[in-house]
Order: sequence, then C-alpha cells, then structure tokens
Amino acid sequence: MKKNVLKRFVSAALACAMLGSVMPFGASAAGSSDPVIVVSLGDSYSSGEGIPAFYGQDKAWEKRVYDEDWLAHRSTKSWPGQLEFSGVSGIARNYNVKETNSANCKWYFGAASGAETKHISKQTQQKKTYKRISLFKTMQTTYQLPKQLDVFNKVSGDVDYVTLTIGGNDVKFADIITTCATGSTYLHFGSGKLKLEKEIDSIWEQFDTTRANIKGVYKDIRNAAGEQADIIVAGYPKLLDKEGKGVLISQKEATIVNQNVTKFNNRIAGIVNECKAEGMKIHFVDVETEFDKDGGHQAYSDDAWINSIILLKQDQDLEQNGVGSAYSVHPNEKGAKAYARCVNAKIKEIENSKTALRAAVMTAGVEEPETAAINGKLCDALDQTLPVSDAVINVYKDDELILTAGTDEEGVFAFDLDDGEYQIQILAEGYADYVTALSIEDHTAAALDLISLEKEADAEPAADAAETDPA
Repeated sequence: MKKNVLKRFVSAALACAMLGSVMPFGASAAGSSDPVIVVSLGDSYSSGEGIPAFYGQDKAWEKRVYDEDWLAHRSTKSWPGQLEFSGVSGIARNYNVKETNSANCKWYFGAASGAETKHISKQTQQKKTYKRISLFKTMQTTYQLPKQLDVFNKVSGDVDYVTLTIGGNDVKFADIITTCATGSTYLHFGSGKLKLEKEIDSIWEQFDTTRANIKGVYKDIRNAAGEQADIIVAGYPKLLDKEGKGVLISQKEATIVNQNVTKFNNRIAGIVNECKAEGMKIHFVDVETEFDKDGGHQAYSDDAWINSIILLKQDQDLEQNGVGSAYSVHPNEKGAKAYARCVNAKIKEIENSKTALRAAVMTAGVEEPETAAINGKLCDALDQTLPVSDAVINVYKDDELILTAGTDEEGVFAFDLDDGEYQIQILAEGYADYVTALSIEDHTAAALDLISLEKEADAEPAADAAETDPA
C-alpha cells in the first residue's frame, strides 16, 4: 500500500527541524534517496509523434517493428522527457528507466501515438507496420502494445507525478483535418452545413460517452498510481492558423476546428475540476495560451509549432504504403518545448505548495494549507433555465492572469483559489463580457452561484473599455 504523502512530509520536516535546514523535493529524512518517480502516459501529443528521433529507430527495420517504444513513436524530444523537478539535476529523459538506473529520479514513458481512452486501462493497442524491403519482398507485422497502466507493474516506490494527454483521438480532430487533405469530403462546401460541421456535431452528440471514458481514465490512473500521486492533465493547442491555408483549409474551417478544440479543452478542465472536488490530486494545464502568443503558432502560421498536413510518408512512419504521414498536425520540436514550459510551471507550483507545507510543519506544526472552493453556474439572463456552456473564465490577481477555467455543458464551473483579492472575467460567445470582483479570507468565499449573462445585443455599452478588461 502507498504510504501517506502527508506523513511523508511531516516526518521529513521533523528531521529537517533537527538539522535546522529544509530539504529539497525528493530527498528522504534519513538522508537516503527517495527518488522522484514520474510516469508519462497518453496519446501522440505526449509520445511526441512527429518529432524524430524515436526510441528504437536505430534498430534494423526487422527488429524495429517489435520494439514497443518505436511502435508507440515515443520521441527522445517529447515534452514529458523535458520535465524538471526540484532536487533533480537535468530533465526527465536523463532518467528513462530503460536506459539508466538512478536513485534520484525514475521516468517511465508509456504514452503511445494513436492511443484512445480505452488503451489506458481497458484494451491493448494494435500497431501495424508495412514496408517494401526489396523489389520482391514486403514486410507486414501486427503487434499489440500492452495497456498503458501495465507500466505500474514495473514501478517500485511511490509515484510522485503522472502526466498525460488523452481524449484527442476519441474525438478524432487530427484525423478529420488530415483526411480532408488526402481525398475526404470532410471540408466539402455544399448546401447547408459544411460536412466538417456535421462531423464535429457528431462528436458532441456522443460526448457523454467520451466524458465518462475520460473521467474513468483519471480514476483508473489514481487507483494504479496511488492517492499520493499528482496527476497532471495537459490540454491541446488550437491546431490551425486562424487564416486557414488557401484552398486546402478555409478561414471558416480553421475557425470551426479551433473553436471546437477550445470547447474540448473546457470540457476536459471541467472533468478535472470535478475529480478534484471529489478529492483527487489532479491538475489541468492549459497550453492554448502559450501556443496563441505573438499571433499564434498553429499549423501554417509563420512560426508554426505544429506540423502542417504532410502528404508524403516519412521514413519513420509505421506503414510506408499509402499517403499521409502520422506526423501531420502534431507539435514539432518547438511545440514540445512549449508544452514543457506549461507543464513545468504547474510542477513548480505544486512543489512550491509542498515546500510551504514542509516549512509550516517545521516551524509551527500547522496543518496543510487549504484553498477556497469556488463554484457556480452561468445562464442566459432572459432564460435562466438555459445554461451557457463552453464559456472561458479568466481569474486575475494584481492584474496578472493566474488561472483559466471553463464551463461544462450544464454551464457549471469549479476551481480553487487561495486567500486574496481577485477579478473574474467571463467570456462567452454571443454574450457581453462579464467582470466581477471576488474576495477570499480564511479560505472561505461565497460561491459565485448563478450568474446571468446578457446577450451582446442586449447589453449596455461599456463606458470605458479599460474598466472591463482586467488585463
């Protein structure tokens, strides 16, 4: 059974108190090593699809096709491999358990390109390869990658962090975009809705199932990793430059795709907040803001951090027949670094909180600091039975954006805040911007409860735009 993390911190703090010093994260009270253990799971956005070199690619093709790391397209430049931890020198990939045995840090890399929620704990993942070896010989193989949670059977010790991206393949955003460039009619203009819109509509019609699958994955990970583990869920960036790409992808199509990525991220954040409210140590990391900087770094932008649609097979594609590379519409090396920046900021935030707890235990024996649970619901001002879903809620402190959350399909939002003075900005398509102040003292605050938003056409024009923009 996993040891209680609070007891671990308390015993460490008492030992430090006797020594008159504060230990770095990852060091044990007795002076022996208590390694930082990190497990990275998820889909292609975590495995590093599209960013060679991949682990195992130096092997001959005949051996490569049985190498699980290569089949999963686990990149040596993936963002999970660039994560940093207090008290640990260098980055996670230096501590890949398949390459080194360190007493300071252990990194288990289990993410796999193409993974869906079912491949985390329910099913193995099938990988097919095809290559013409010579004029008269081809080689085809089928291999089953193990369920990703099987990696915990190899972990010895308490897991500190689990990182993942998951759900993108369940809703098939990247597939929709890639297929349109290889002969699909997804983006065909005709009477009525674009076929793209119809395909995306079907995603949301089935989202109750997707939502249950995503939440089930979070619970399964918590059970496998232990309650002491911090689970870090990263979102997805907008995929396409807002101007589109000529005749290939129109501006309208790019807008539709990007808006629905944002909608999906808001839903993921809502699921994470729901799990957090149920006592899970889970955190959502927004990456959209980072990828949107300086005009945007989506595919086809001037400084793209996401690969464009690649029609020709690349030399590391598993199936070398047909058209279209799996590298398409995935973060490139710059994109992986952007992901790492976002997740490293969250890790630093978590570690600072733990350091504060240790210091508090040492100096005063106080209990773990608490936060105030903020929750509420958005609705239409003229019809309060009509929820406002997929709104963006920005939280500012001292004019600095510190948190972004969203509402779910019922218009509900939830997040935690420390004591202090905040300004809340709510942005929802078709509604006037809403700004309110929030004060939290002694870890308590009145819930924002039911907030009514006015349609843009019904709202009074702002006297001073600067007053309604906390940024």
